[in-house]
Amino acid sequence: MKKLFNIKPLLFILPSIFFISSSVVAIPLKNVEVAEPYGRGTSFEKACIIAKDRLFDKARRMAAGEETMSAESTQVCEFTEEQSRCKLITNSFRSIGRIIIVDYEPIIYPDGTDCKFASLGNNIFEAQRKGNFILKKLPKQSPNFNFTVSMNKNEFISYPENLIKNVKSNDSLNISIETMQDMYVSIFQWSPYEDTLTVNKIFPNKVDLDNFFKQNIKYSIPTSNKIANYRLRVDFPNEEFMMQDEVVELIMVIGTVEKINFLNDYTYSEFGEMLGVIEQFKKKEKSYLIRKRKN
Repeated sequence: MKKLFNIKPLLFILPSIFFISSSVVAIPLKNVEVAEPYGRGTSFEKACIIAKDRLFDKARRMAAGEETMSAESTQVCEFTEEQSRCKLITNSFRSIGRIIIVDYEPIIYPDGTDCKFASLGNNIFEAQRKGNFILKKLPKQSPNFNFTVSMNKNEFISYPENLIKNVKSNDSLNISIETMQDMYVSIFQWSPYEDTLTVNKIFPNKVDLDNFFKQNIKYSIPTSNKIANYRLRVDFPNEEFMMQDEVVELIMVIGTVEKINFLNDYTYSEFGEMLGVIEQFKKKEKSYLIRKRKN
């Protein structure tokens, strides 16, 4: 999904230590290790970045004990004169927002690096990383701090983003939100098939700034005012890098008590770390299917 406006990315550094309540018990983990396979189309440097993201995610899952899962199912149907065909698409989400990494120490390999290369044969390689962690689990949130969220569609048919002349006719995403309490609302798009900065903020944005929602009022995103005149266009990914004809993307809606200045882009793990330092928030996810339009 592409926004019809450009938000300039911010340069940022995430600190390795977060200062939070001392009443939350620290969880030490030693020698956490991952091995990330990759092919010739991915550089070693990029594979190491992905491996670090997987390492942080694994540490959070280990600290959580039993992995907390939530799931959403979407039924997508095709109808023709001869037959109708439906399939169920289910997406699961790890609840990583309440586990934060307080400290991380990479373990150095004998060659002096913190990322080790291995060849598995048949043009398949592996990036290995390991480290020591200190994590903390934050308290559960109040059930009264909640909202409902819905979308205009759960299935879109769009041209690939590399077909610049055609994407202007692609479908648009519209989101409706109603809150139980006054809160600040932020909306992110998550593209699981991407490698690095997969979580992108789509609201608030530079033309639609007001994200304070009052309770029991139904809001629409994009907002219906002439000043913030834009749409959230849903594009199929660049077909030169996407082999299949359909992909699943997600929106993640975050409600917070305080106004949070979220960055424009995160990796999935960085996004979990950011949520982990917020005292009170509510997160909900919705998935949608994008089919590639071929004519």
